[in-house]
Amino acid sequence: MSRCDLLSLQGKAKRDPEGYRDDVLMQLQHYNALHGLFMLKPGKDFREFADLVGFLAQVSASYKADIPAFHVGLIELLEKHYALLDPHLRRSLVSALILLRNRGSATAAELLPLFFKLFRCQDKQLRVMIFRHIVADVKGANKTRRNEALNRQVQNFLAAALKDENETAAKKALAVITELYRRNVWSDERTVNLVADACRHPSPKILVAALKFFLGQDEAAEAAAEAGDDSDDDDDDAPKPKTGVGTAAGTSSGVSKEDVYKAYNKGVSRTKAKKQAKLKRQMASIRKAGRREEGNNGEARFAAMQLVNDPQAFAEHLFGRLQSGGALKFDTKMLLIQVVSRVVGLHRLHLLHLYPFLQRYVQPNQREVTRLLASVATACHELVPPDALEPLLRQLVNQFVHDRARPEVVAVGINTVREICVRCPLVMHSDLLQDLAQYKRARDKPVATAARALIGLFRELAPGMLEKKDRGKGADLEKTVAAFGDFKAEDRVAGAELLQKEAARVRREEREAAKAAAEAVSDGEDAEEDGEDGEDEDEDGEDEDEALVSDDDAEDASDSDEDELLSDETGSDEEEEEEEE
Repeated sequence: MSRCDLLSLQGKAKRDPEGYRDDVLMQLQHYNALHGLFMLKPGKDFREFADLVGFLAQVSASYKADIPAFHVGLIELLEKHYALLDPHLRRSLVSALILLRNRGSATAAELLPLFFKLFRCQDKQLRVMIFRHIVADVKGANKTRRNEALNRQVQNFLAAALKDENETAAKKALAVITELYRRNVWSDERTVNLVADACRHPSPKILVAALKFFLGQDEAAEAAAEAGDDSDDDDDDAPKPKTGVGTAAGTSSGVSKEDVYKAYNKGVSRTKAKKQAKLKRQMASIRKAGRREEGNNGEARFAAMQLVNDPQAFAEHLFGRLQSGGALKFDTKMLLIQVVSRVVGLHRLHLLHLYPFLQRYVQPNQREVTRLLASVATACHELVPPDALEPLLRQLVNQFVHDRARPEVVAVGINTVREICVRCPLVMHSDLLQDLAQYKRARDKPVATAARALIGLFRELAPGMLEKKDRGKGADLEKTVAAFGDFKAEDRVAGAELLQKEAARVRREEREAAKAAAEAVSDGEDAEEDGEDGEDEDEDGEDEDEALVSDDDAEDASDSDEDELLSDETGSDEEEEEEEE
């Protein structure tokens, strides 16, 4: 059956599974026969078998009862003959397994051992495919909530893969860990300590990749690993995927399909090269912006050093490898120096053999001298004995700060001395400080600025070590640097006064609220009393009015009685007068 017929049957079977069940079972029998032949001896005629595998992987979700364990046969074939299979057939089988895993037909426990074994293949495209699938699978499983079971399972496989003698497999396992950490999928202690264990791998390339992780310099390496641009591979002549219209490069990279088509299909060779270079720059800028939006920069990666379980043993192991690493490249040694210095400075460790080792490299003509001096300053802290740092400081001053040195060399030397004194001020003596302070009148501005910065530092730390003219006005001569080992024990938790102030403020607000409530209650009671007094006054007023009304009525009644009496008297007098007449 041709590929077109299989694609047609695939669409029909998905739309009507029961109607095309017999045709699918017939193709399944054909697959079983070819699978048996390939298990005995992988052949070169694999096109038909690859098409059947892709077809059955697509329709297996519709025929779960008829094709219950389709992935098991693919896993057996790959485990037995992964090194003998044709690269195209091998990629087809892995693509089918990835499809089954995405649809839930296969579990991670069944596929992870095979995928980590396939990392050993000399097939760049296959390694990139597996790398992207593992990262996407773990990220998707932890999208809504953390899948601790899957995370633990994958981390166990990665821990075993990091100890693999095959350099490519171990490097890809480390790339998976760092990529998941960069995407904030895994940001716990176990992940960081897996990378710390990778520093014990005998391969220098694995060591460099792990060191760059702690320094936050591996974003470009991870992007190259994700894109498949490993420089250590021997199969650089592998065919590149097409990047024309309709491909993934023209849709998911952030550029338009027209730009991709013009860059690869329009114009002559010279104009095509220019367009392709411009297109690559655009894609690189888009990827860089995406990484910046994720917010995981070098500072966050530097914080990973705080999660190392045993920083003292970690630093001692790296320093021991640095001392015995005669075959290591200079860049690798510089990475080791930087990581050891940062671990020592961050955790305030005692690694006294580090400073005499660094003293050998403190020379103006040393390669990468600025990075080296930065590492020297980073490795210093207040718990380092001043006697261990004095030879290093003397070497620095003798090599960098003298009259025959160039101005930029003197400025770098004085600035390095100041950074060391910031972290460990006891290493400086008054005579050396006064000699360095004389450079404040130098004609070169960088030198004078560096000397004034050193003077300003000791004006705050110990003004008595400076000359009188350099101390400034109002200098406190009694102010000195604490002796080595002088530790002031705290009698309370730092910041506890803030809690006390907050508690006092809450109590004050509660008292004010209670007082306001009491005043409100008292005002209400006074208002009620005033209301009752007003009612009493109204009643008294009504009584008085009634009394006044009754008095007026009584007066009116008495007046009427008097009038009646007067009228009776006048009447009786008139009667008597009439009788007399």
